Amino acid sequence: MTLTFAGARLAPFGVEQWVIVHFAFIPGAWFLDGWPLWSLLIAPFSYSLLHGGLLHLVLNGVMLAVMGKVLEPRLGRGRFFLVFVAGVLAGALVHALTGGAADVPLVGASAGVGALYGAGLVLHGRGVSLGPNGRILMALTAFFVITNLLGLILPVLGQIAYEAHLGGFIIGILITAKLMPAGRTRPV
Repeated sequence: MTLTFAGARLAPFGVEQWVIVHFAFIPGAWFLDGWPLWSLLIAPFSYSLLHGGLLHLVLNGVMLAVMGKVLEPRLGRGRFFLVFVAGVLAGALVHALTGGAADVPLVGASAGVGALYGAGLVLHGRGVSLGPNGRILMALTAFFVITNLLGLILPVLGQIAYEAHLGGFIIGILITAKLMPAGRTRPV
């Protein structure tokens, strides 16, 4: 994520715009004639590598690192990656289906991070120890969900895709419950 952010910021304006147009998720692009097929296929994933600013990048990066440290040993590398990517895809689809601005690029890894929050909630609910900071992780999960639900009701910050975050969270719950049936979670 960091290299993508730095590359986009250091590139000439035209290059940065081309990257955003072709790699950010833009729901309306599906309805435009002549839009490159490769862009339509990759954007529901690649948007997670682009960010709207340094603060956005840092918040997503820190939470991804925290969730990775806690959840990767418990889920395994493959399942961890699958949950994150499923969250990213679900975030894009929910954003498009719930009326996200058709011509505004969706960027950021928050839907994938939301999926990891959902995975943590499932594991916690099944009695899997999330380590010494498990309570903090559950508090962050509650904060994430409450903030995004409030954002849907009272959209104070119009540039945040609350529905994408929650879509990622929900798919994280569902996919983790399916991948890690009760009683079959990995020990740490």
